[in-house]
Amino acid sequence: MIELAPNHKFGLPIATPVLPAAGVFGYGDAYRDLVDYRCLGALVTHPVSLHPRRAAYPPRIAVRGEHLLIHTGHPNPGLSAILRQYRDLWERLGVPVILHVLAGTSAEMAEVMDKLSGETAIQGIELGLDEHTSVEKALALLRSICLNSDLPVIVRVPFVGVSALASPLAEAGADALTLTSPPRGLLPLSEASDDEPLPLMRGRLYGPAVFPLLLQQLSYWIPRLPVPVIACGGITSIADARACLALGAVAVQLDAVVWRHPDLLATIAKELANDSDNATP
Repeated sequence: MIELAPNHKFGLPIATPVLPAAGVFGYGDAYRDLVDYRCLGALVTHPVSLHPRRAAYPPRIAVRGEHLLIHTGHPNPGLSAILRQYRDLWERLGVPVILHVLAGTSAEMAEVMDKLSGETAIQGIELGLDEHTSVEKALALLRSICLNSDLPVIVRVPFVGVSALASPLAEAGADALTLTSPPRGLLPLSEASDDEPLPLMRGRLYGPAVFPLLLQQLSYWIPRLPVPVIACGGITSIADARACLALGAVAVQLDAVVWRHPDLLATIAKELANDSDNATP
């Protein structure tokens, strides 16, 4: 077993170090016919907010080769509706459920935690932060979770905020950190024209180009952080997963590659299990 929250009074053990990243796997029902959930260390849910959120105005996707930008606005029907719809499923899945939570203020986060009180289907929280989150706000959100819940807390740190946020969050009580949320990027939506300005779209960047940036963050920060680190960003192969674990990550999250190759979750989990078996004396 792998412990994601070794300093937490209850802990958060997972059987395999392979998880889907928030935003790519829905709430647990979308891939049930495509993925054997027993290969997952845990289900990390689609982002959830206290109140319903609408999708961003289109365009929402820009594609360039193997890379894409996505700007969704994190649409969801709100926490109460999600709990009503999915708690029974989560109870039956057979893997831990980590709820990825969004909140604008510490008071809003306290309301989220109050609604989660007594919810036995959820084993952990992953706090999502956007790239504009200040240290003060990040710490206030974390404190609100810790004061109002006994659940282990993982914080997914924005790519541009790692240097400012990682150490303060780890020292303030985060049980683990996910490095990182997708960096922001800009892509043209069509070819340039002499007659019209080039249409551009901003969004979260997914694709293999993110992976070298992830390794740079892991190599620098893992030795400097007192909590476990989960690697996330551009991981598309067993070799990528092994590289992250070799740098000290305790687990990996797969993001956009899951949409094209959902079977890769099981493939990587099986290969890592074989690595572990072969390493045992």
